[in-house]
Amino acid sequence: MVSPSEYSNYPKKRNQLNKITTMKHLILSLLLAVCTVCSAQTNHMKFKGIPIEGTLNSFVQKLKDKGYTFIGQQDGMAILKGEFAATKGCTIGVARFSDRDQVNLVAVIFPEEETWTGITKSYYTLKDMLTEKYGTPECIEEFSDRDPSSDFLKFHAILNDECHYISEFSCENGKIQLTMSKQDYNSASVILKYIDKANADETRKKVMDDL
Repeated sequence: MVSPSEYSNYPKKRNQLNKITTMKHLILSLLLAVCTVCSAQTNHMKFKGIPIEGTLNSFVQKLKDKGYTFIGQQDGMAILKGEFAATKGCTIGVARFSDRDQVNLVAVIFPEEETWTGITKSYYTLKDMLTEKYGTPECIEEFSDRDPSSDFLKFHAILNDECHYISEFSCENGKIQLTMSKQDYNSASVILKYIDKANADETRKKVMDDL
């Protein structure tokens, strides 16, 4: 039987598990995405001014030095919490290669939203700032079916994975992807993914060697 105290903590625990599951899905999608990034490069993409390289523990320590709170580590992925792009309560996921201790991916999940107005405001605000810094992105902003007739249905489309909003910015040493994705049964978040070109080339080379 579940005690009252355990029951009261259940929503919080479930939300934490959903965060970890979402981050794992992000890492898997990024591992596929990096295989499409070409051209050898010795310099690395930076996140918060930190090159995306080195061991997982060393990279996490650098983020902790910048004020991020370490939440935990599982299956080659570390989770931290803190402020990013003037937004508090962001979740930061840092992943390493599956076969060696070298960081290769970073993703940011912004605080959850429960309305179309809320999530698109966050999406377009970040898109405008990224465009100002990195230039015009390649975009896909559409629904699986015809455009829903209301904001409620548009948000419901995100929850059903029927809303595809992706802005991809090309940088000197990698790419940045801005997306929206479901978090819980009634919430979704804007997600920012940092893909390092040098690590992508390394991943692609390994895949090619296996073929």
